[in-house]
Amino acid sequence: MSNVNSKPDLSAAFATLRRRFEQGLSERSAKMLALTAASDSSFLPMLITEAHKLAGACATFGHAALGSYARQIEQLAKDIRSKTDVERLHALPGLRQTVLEFDVAVNLALLEIDSSAAEVTTQLHQADTVWLLLPSPQLTTELVSQLQAFGHHVECFSDYASCLARLQHTAPAVLLAAANLKDGASLFAQNLLLQQLKIQASRLLVFSEKDEFDLRIKASQHRAEAFFVSPLDVAAMISTISELLELSAKYAGKVFIVDDDKLLAQHFALVLNNAGITTQILSNVRHIVAEIMRFQPDLLLMEMYMPDYSGIELAGLVRQYQSLRRLPIVFLSSEINKTLQIGAMALGADDFISKPIDDTQLVLAVKARLKRSLQLKNLIEKDNLTALIKHSAIKELAELEFERSQRYQHTFSIVMLDIDHFKAVNDNYGHGIGDMVITALATLLRKRIRKSDRAGRYGGEEFMLVLPECSGAKARELTGQILQAFRQLHFTANGEQFSCSYSAGVVAYDEADFSNAEQMIAAADKAMYKAKRAGRNQVY
Repeated sequence: MSNVNSKPDLSAAFATLRRRFEQGLSERSAKMLALTAASDSSFLPMLITEAHKLAGACATFGHAALGSYARQIEQLAKDIRSKTDVERLHALPGLRQTVLEFDVAVNLALLEIDSSAAEVTTQLHQADTVWLLLPSPQLTTELVSQLQAFGHHVECFSDYASCLARLQHTAPAVLLAAANLKDGASLFAQNLLLQQLKIQASRLLVFSEKDEFDLRIKASQHRAEAFFVSPLDVAAMISTISELLELSAKYAGKVFIVDDDKLLAQHFALVLNNAGITTQILSNVRHIVAEIMRFQPDLLLMEMYMPDYSGIELAGLVRQYQSLRRLPIVFLSSEINKTLQIGAMALGADDFISKPIDDTQLVLAVKARLKRSLQLKNLIEKDNLTALIKHSAIKELAELEFERSQRYQHTFSIVMLDIDHFKAVNDNYGHGIGDMVITALATLLRKRIRKSDRAGRYGGEEFMLVLPECSGAKARELTGQILQAFRQLHFTANGEQFSCSYSAGVVAYDEADFSNAEQMIAAADKAMYKAKRAGRNQVY
């Protein structure tokens, strides 16, 4: 009697074997690359054997292109083995280059097997590491001193080849590279370099002496995060790098799920959690606003058709609240009528995902929408120089936190701080150095506060912190620690070094009978000026 489950079982077994092969493919490719490091041709027999095995295995497990590549390496190695010693010596560099290209092709293929796997692939780069590949030693020296002042680890390269060689051992979080070097070499002709950056998920920034459409298109094709033109805006560059390094800290976003099918909602949550996305499922539809305010999601994922209240009705309700009007809402539904989908979006939603959707596609769809949502949020809310939240946005967040504290009866703190004698910095060293001081403090604030805390540029050299569920005592302790770290930063201008301090005022929700966040902000501002009058360089 035939087993009706035999075919599915064989398919599952084959898939398991293929996955096991793919998991070991990178290691086998790396082994081949390591063999070519030998100074003589003694490695040729082992390379031929390994290339032969890989050629057959790659074809068997559905990687025909890689199989052909491995076969090419095998044949090339055999040809070299048959040459004279002198001829081998001249031919080995070409073989090594081919094996290196195969290793890059393997890693790219593994990235494309599963898009979700690409985001969890092992990366060589360390957080806060910046590489510079620029034609001007003077500009490089200037950038190194400023980036190091902000706590970034910096490495410098003078040519594309040395950068590629270094990439075989480690990788940067961010690479700022010239589009063209003085010898005429072009960044966009360095395919191996650009592919290796992609494999390691390093962020690319491009610097060009000229602002040309074709260069910008090429930068876009290689997914460059920014394009800077000479003369370089150093403050904007540092701000961009700081923001990219923050994104590399793996904050994937928060999604609030509304679906009457609890099992399906739990499944969606598990799938998204597994991809690093934080989720919460609505427990009581009548408490939707309170739960959203408590959770503070980056995206609302909601079924359109539910028995008690439709997604359209709930979206309309959410949009009635000023603080929630910018919250992206994505409908998730089996509705296939495009007219109805567009109509639903016109009534409060920002996007539409059709059911059924497999797990991988769900993760990709949600991540794409989260990424764009966070980008737009940053553009709208963040200050260009510091990448901190703008004046109006930080005030809105303070008001939202005040409402949450009223609702749940917990405290929070507001901090106002202002750089001491900042006018003298601008007068003595210029506004460019003043911008660097502001950016340095902004970077320090982002590094020292918790993920749940918010920092904003309130105006000029004045900043504001909103610290949820933080007592006044803890807020003063944190602000004092940041002040101590800020005092230890040294800035260089006109051949001399200087440092700065700030004065700060702190107020907590439970320290007085406040009616709104505006009163708390005013109280913190008043405390800050007390610190100024008391001699500056302190926290009140």
